[in-house]
Amino acid sequence: NFDNNVLRALRRENADVDIVRVQDTEMVQADDPDVLEWAANEGRILLTHDVRTMPHYAYERVRDNLPMLGIIAIQRSAPQPIHPLIMIQIPRLASFLLPIALLLTGCGREPAAAKNPDGSTVAKKLTIAVVPKATTHSYWKTAESGARRAAEELGVNIEWQGPLDDSKIADQIGILNNLAASGVDGILISPSDDKALAPHIRAISKRGLPVCLFDSPLDGKAGVDYVNFAATDNRRAGEIAAENVIKLAGENPAENGAVLMIRFTEGSASTRLREEGFLAALGRAPALKVVDQQFTDGSMAGAQRVAEALLGNYVQDGRLKLAAIFASNQPTAEGTHNALRALRTKGIVVNTRFVGFDESELLAQGVDNGQIDALVVQDPAQMGYLGVKSVVAAIRGEKTEPYIDTGVTLRTKKTAP
Repeated sequence: NFDNNVLRALRRENADVDIVRVQDTEMVQADDPDVLEWAANEGRILLTHDVRTMPHYAYERVRDNLPMLGIIAIQRSAPQPIHPLIMIQIPRLASFLLPIALLLTGCGREPAAAKNPDGSTVAKKLTIAVVPKATTHSYWKTAESGARRAAEELGVNIEWQGPLDDSKIADQIGILNNLAASGVDGILISPSDDKALAPHIRAISKRGLPVCLFDSPLDGKAGVDYVNFAATDNRRAGEIAAENVIKLAGENPAENGAVLMIRFTEGSASTRLREEGFLAALGRAPALKVVDQQFTDGSMAGAQRVAEALLGNYVQDGRLKLAAIFASNQPTAEGTHNALRALRTKGIVVNTRFVGFDESELLAQGVDNGQIDALVVQDPAQMGYLGVKSVVAAIRGEKTEPYIDTGVTLRTKKTAP
């Protein structure tokens, strides 16, 4: 629509217009002044969707209403640093300047609405991209339900895309960049790796596209590298898990107080924080000690393989010699639960206390039948809900809190609904 408006403006000026699409622009750097110089020499006007394509001196000429052969038009959203340019050829036009209102649109506001034939405003429906860490776990499906509830309340569209599981970091980066380039109005993302995603999110934010975080943090600063962050206080959640293990183990824990921790992937900041919180709080109980811990590959099956291998090291005389186990999220908890059930099937005596994290149908059944002592349960629906509301608020220029704590609850057999 923006490009069509520019073309109509050109035709009103009786310009002889041809459209030439440049297919290969990989060698054209978005901030290269030679792009504008070439346009001026060839008598062309350049339209791009990347604010960095306009060199500073070109901006000054547009601002001061000076004539110029090469004009660079800017759209509000800036999807990527290198963009296919639409070349509008004007045969040796000596002096031509598009109205500045067509060239520059405001940042931090909703895009200008289109007009009906009768002059009334046609409201543009915002589109918010939501990029979870994964799409297969029920945790993320719950988060999606919250995001869609907010979208329905606010009257916006949701584009939900993510990798299959949390370990597909490169896939998530590709999805993020593709969505940013698609013309969405804002992005909500749960970074699968706080460091690997940081430069990509930072670059998108610098181009004027609002990015909010949910569930997992980023190696960056709210208000600078991203807008804000809605999530669990993961360190405190890990402490709650440890406090429950301490309570379950009692003053004289069995099996010499040996504790096993099944960790998630190494790059996941959210689980790292809760694992650190667990270790710190457990350290206040001298009778308990983490004797082994290991990362998994992000899947339930991978977590089960890791848990089975580790548990096998502590089976002696037909008995599991561990006082307690902590698994730090849904796939690790489900994998560990399955590994413990496999031991019981083999006739191994398992009296080990087990505290997991997050909730699913499988884990809820484990609590109900007494095989899981407790689950620290997050609120992914609230994360998705408040995350989408934050993105829309940022687009509209409204104030947002840098961090929103969505809270946790402890689920046990006594507290189960």
